[in-house]
Amino acid sequence: MIDEIVERIVQFFSTGLVEKIIKAFLVLCDRFVNFILSLCEGNNYKKKDETVDVLYTSGNFLVINKKHDLLINSNDTKKKTVQTIMRKQFPEYVQDNLTHDFYFAHRLDFATSGILCIPLNKNACKEVCQVFEEQRARKYYLALLRGHTDFDEEVIDIAIGEDVRFKDTSKKMCTILEDELCQNPRRSITKVLVLDRGYYNGKPVTKVLLRPITGRRHQLRLHCSQIGHVIVGDYTYSLKIDTSPPRMFLHAFRLVLPNTIENLDIQTDDPFTEKALKYKWKVVEQVNSIANAFDIIDSF
Repeated sequence: MIDEIVERIVQFFSTGLVEKIIKAFLVLCDRFVNFILSLCEGNNYKKKDETVDVLYTSGNFLVINKKHDLLINSNDTKKKTVQTIMRKQFPEYVQDNLTHDFYFAHRLDFATSGILCIPLNKNACKEVCQVFEEQRARKYYLALLRGHTDFDEEVIDIAIGEDVRFKDTSKKMCTILEDELCQNPRRSITKVLVLDRGYYNGKPVTKVLLRPITGRRHQLRLHCSQIGHVIVGDYTYSLKIDTSPPRMFLHAFRLVLPNTIENLDIQTDDPFTEKALKYKWKVVEQVNSIANAFDIIDSF
């Protein structure tokens, strides 16, 4: 009897079933720990998102570093936007006479991160709006483009208009090169200066400084796409949808606003360094340094 019991125990352990049970248990434990950690990280991320990153503030202006994938405002008050975050963070700056609480004198796309200047009074807003309207504002963007460009400097002069397929939604624009689809095209000019060439996730990518001379909707994204170098993560203007990047790699890097109230020249940190992108981005050739890039791109 005892021999039979011992034999069955030996057979049980020899089948490998116990080993499988232990492995399954360890997998469940690992998943549970990762789940708890993700909740903790999620809570921390949520807390960070509840405030905007202030770059500069005065009695006339508040300049923030907008996060990517964040609307500036919306008619849907349940959506998280710059407006809803700032309303909680800066209730003293809320303008009760405005529909969206603040003087949003210029825009950044939902997917674009970077500098957003918010006038804090009517006179400052009027001054800044005039600077943008007269094209006296100097705006500089950083971007990662698909492929290695065959140029180091380029001026893109392609008119941009409304895409008739998206006329009611304004989700997409088009260039004069798509003649039958493009309505009300207006001249659009973008300067491009190559900073680095390298690889992102093993694929060829070029890092550039962009300076839009005009200010059309989706101008930088569309111009880069039209010259065959779509911005990494720009799903709207990519010929092939690429869901691998965590964001669109376009960032409003520097803003110069000459005006009679208070001259502004604001710059953020570079969010597209190798370290910032956790070394998924590898530079193999530096063409121009950021320290010299502004003078170079202004000169051509």
